[in-house]
Amino acid sequence: MRTCCPLSVRLFLLAIPLVLSGCFSGSQLEVSLDNYTSRLAYVLDTDLPQPQKQVLPPLASTDTLIHHIAPVNINLREFHALNGCELNRLVALRNTSLGKSQLPSQRLVYESQVVAELTSCKNSVATSNPELANKLAQWAALKAQDFTLTWANVIQTSQELRLALNTPESLLSAENNKDALASINSLYFLNAVLPPNTNDVRNPVDSKELETQLHIIRSARLPATLWLTQQTLYNSLSELNLTLPAHLDAISCPEGRASEQAKILRNVFYLFFIKEIQPVGSVVNQYHYKLAPLWDDWMERESLRAQFRTYIRQNSEEGFKHYQDAMTTHVEMWQQFLKRCSLSPVAPS
Repeated sequence: MRTCCPLSVRLFLLAIPLVLSGCFSGSQLEVSLDNYTSRLAYVLDTDLPQPQKQVLPPLASTDTLIHHIAPVNINLREFHALNGCELNRLVALRNTSLGKSQLPSQRLVYESQVVAELTSCKNSVATSNPELANKLAQWAALKAQDFTLTWANVIQTSQELRLALNTPESLLSAENNKDALASINSLYFLNAVLPPNTNDVRNPVDSKELETQLHIIRSARLPATLWLTQQTLYNSLSELNLTLPAHLDAISCPEGRASEQAKILRNVFYLFFIKEIQPVGSVVNQYHYKLAPLWDDWMERESLRAQFRTYIRQNSEEGFKHYQDAMTTHVEMWQQFLKRCSLSPVAPS
């Protein structure tokens, strides 16, 4: 038990750390959680577990997730037969050192061009060279499969996506989350690049547009930021959910009349949880439900490695449920306390 000030003095002292909190580094949410826990501990005159800095679980390495795509072998006679097609140039480009060192996004553009040109070339020689047209149709089917694996490589191994999925730069705030909504659109754009049926890969991917969308995804890093935020909230609130009930139950509210200490606790709950922490939770919910259909789709994509899909599931489903349960339990705990003491959750103005 700490040496305690009288409640009237403590009510005055409660506001002092508010001025100091802006001097400490960290996200606003981390500051709010730290202030919330510290003020509760102070009013209750006890020690409460302080929030711990969180990190996301690691994403499997690029070497583990990458698909190594075998080249389609074209003999010299077949290559020269393609002289009238743009495909000839694409095949030649792939055999250069530049073509072999393409980034995942550039390779995706290239593969889309190959599939589109194979179809076009097949149609152009269908009458004059049926044998070659048949060969081109076989190649088109193979390259459509390669396009799917190349898309998976962009999702799993490109620097932009790996940063977006596993390396947050901050936590979400109640407002002003940089490029967040734009990055949701960008992620859905990237998903739409791969049609449900690989035989529908007819038009080349626009390289400039693809790079623009990847830049937005990298800048926002929304999935990783979202998941780290929900993990941070879960960790802090679940600790409080274990330790606070006994302390709140010990607060005297005779015949439903709130004591001075109960009123101060309600003020702490209102100032820090309702006004600062809960709005961030609302943002977590908003972004989670906007992205949920995308994660559901990815978890069904067999072209994505099992380890990758497990990582998505752990964060988007299991992590969100842990956060949601902790938030619900925390609110219900306070509702019971406030009801017992006949208090409104909103402090009087």
